[in-house]
Amino acid sequence: MKALVVLTQPPLPEGGAPGRTAIGLLRGLMQHGIDVQAIAARRGFSVSGEVPGDLPVEVVDVPPPGPFQARLQRVTRPLGELAGAFAERVRAAAADADLVHLEETETAWCDEGIDKPSLVHLHYLARLDRGFGTPWSKQFREVLDATRAERAAVRRHRFVVASSPLVAAELGREVVVAPLSLDPSLYNPSPLDGPPTAGLIGTAAWPPTAAALRVLRDDVWPLVRVPEAELVVAGRGTERFGGLGEVESAREVFQRFSLLLFPLPRGSGMKVKVLEAIASGVPVVTTPAGAEGIGPSDGVVVETEPRALASAAAELLRDEKARRERGAAARKTFEEHYSPGPATEPLVELYRRLAAARA
Repeated sequence: MKALVVLTQPPLPEGGAPGRTAIGLLRGLMQHGIDVQAIAARRGFSVSGEVPGDLPVEVVDVPPPGPFQARLQRVTRPLGELAGAFAERVRAAAADADLVHLEETETAWCDEGIDKPSLVHLHYLARLDRGFGTPWSKQFREVLDATRAERAAVRRHRFVVASSPLVAAELGREVVVAPLSLDPSLYNPSPLDGPPTAGLIGTAAWPPTAAALRVLRDDVWPLVRVPEAELVVAGRGTERFGGLGEVESAREVFQRFSLLLFPLPRGSGMKVKVLEAIASGVPVVTTPAGAEGIGPSDGVVVETEPRALASAAAELLRDEKARRERGAAARKTFEEHYSPGPATEPLVELYRRLAAARA
């Protein structure tokens, strides 16, 4: 079976979240014997780097649309930046494929005019992550465009995949749930030694992450009260929260953490930073929104209120043995459920259904 996988970003070990999970996706499909060819869009904001040489990926440069084209796309194809020349390349490559796998909402227009079975995989829903805000705000326009694109993607595709049960439930129809994945060989287990360190890494420009950083700084960390413990915050834009700012390697930063402390107030879909933590054997203390899509595990402590989050974090920061036990449980959960092979099993089963429907 030949699958054409369409990606919004190149699959890079230190790329954006979609790029990191794309590596796990492609490796998982290949492990299951799927003949995979991927096409990835590279845009101005894409992180530079080399795609792993064993992955069958063609990277296509996508220039930004002109002002008139951007306005037209907002009306006819919201989030349709990839619907032009990039989609033409997708259509050409689809001639040699049995099915087309569209990864993320932005690729959902790329199968127009293709007569092969296709599916679209939604990672999250913008209206759950951010809310609309005031009608005259930039946020309102952005979330409205994303919501229209999400609804068009679901309406236009018979087969839809969601990264978590919550996202699936919001779509109001039968949806396959397939978790995101990471390549475990890229994540060394954290030593969990040295001074106890709580950490959070993320891009502060993304509103859900910024909200989590504010809650961590203002409401949770002041209640932890473990004098020997350190708080490390890293990622683009985190300087305004007392953080390190952008770092060269997120994977290396996880080596410093004794636990991931992620008080996310709202959001949807699986959180890649939580996946990275459990892949690194780092225990997690988070909210239900932060743990979305992750099954019950001794490696992930879920609380709702700041005081309870702080208490759970303090308990682990004081107890090295507990940290190691929960870290081992986190890594085991990752290997059993979110490493490439297990995570892509629902997709492979859906591929078989698509092949049967075509026959």
